[in-house]
Amino acid sequence: MRIYFLIILFLSLVGLSPLFSETQTETKDPLTEFIYSLSEVVFSNPFRKEETEIRKRITESNSAEIRDTRIQLKNILRTQTLNKADIKSKNQKFTSFANSLEALPSLGGFLWKEDSETVYQWGDWSDFYEDGFSKEKLRLEGQIPSFSYEGGTLYFFLKNPPGSFPAEFSFLGWESHFYAFGDEGSLRYTNDFHLDPSERLGDFRKAFDSIRKKFPGSHIVTASDLTIFIVPGEPKPIYYIFLCLRFFLIGWTILLALYIVRMALSLPKNHLPEDRPPLS
Repeated sequence: MRIYFLIILFLSLVGLSPLFSETQTETKDPLTEFIYSLSEVVFSNPFRKEETEIRKRITESNSAEIRDTRIQLKNILRTQTLNKADIKSKNQKFTSFANSLEALPSLGGFLWKEDSETVYQWGDWSDFYEDGFSKEKLRLEGQIPSFSYEGGTLYFFLKNPPGSFPAEFSFLGWESHFYAFGDEGSLRYTNDFHLDPSERLGDFRKAFDSIRKKFPGSHIVTASDLTIFIVPGEPKPIYYIFLCLRFFLIGWTILLALYIVRMALSLPKNHLPEDRPPLS
């Protein structure tokens, strides 16, 4: 009985291996979720884990903002029953709609576009056109949030209000700094509030070459429509705690595996019963 318990325990520990941590199975079993979370924390590279966590949280926050802004825009359009005639005549409904766009704090730009024309544009969209500001062709059109309305397509993008700091993340792990810029070039998320919030993507990309020399390991990742610069820092004490726990569990797993193999080899072999003559 003891040997079966040890085998089950060994298989559970094997489940904490890095190979398992890279392949998460979709399950709602609390025990399996706990084992998976523990394996990620203990066995994965802590700096790689931090990068994954940064990208995950930034993507989740960005998706939530896009979703909320899309819902607000649809509600405004549905409430005011805006159409192309209102846009062209610039009547009271159009004025109310324009004021509603101004009231959305995270909305950077709004674009109502049809195949033959641009019906209405609000905000600075010059960074999103391949040929500058002539409105001929949208750059990365499929990556800009959009939805259909009145036979056309409504596009929008997000940016932080002028002079405001990007959203703060309370805890991400170790000491890396991150800087996430939107497609239009504005700073969207960071945990380094010494940086001027009006910093632009192009300027920061130029400065990043010198940052790489000063902080080896600095690199760039992309997530959705965001460009994220990650600058590693000094690890916190918790990193060394997990590192020791990592080595302890790996060593314990090896010792347990050797013990199981030894126990299995020392078990007596099962002998077949002697042949007996058939009963007469």
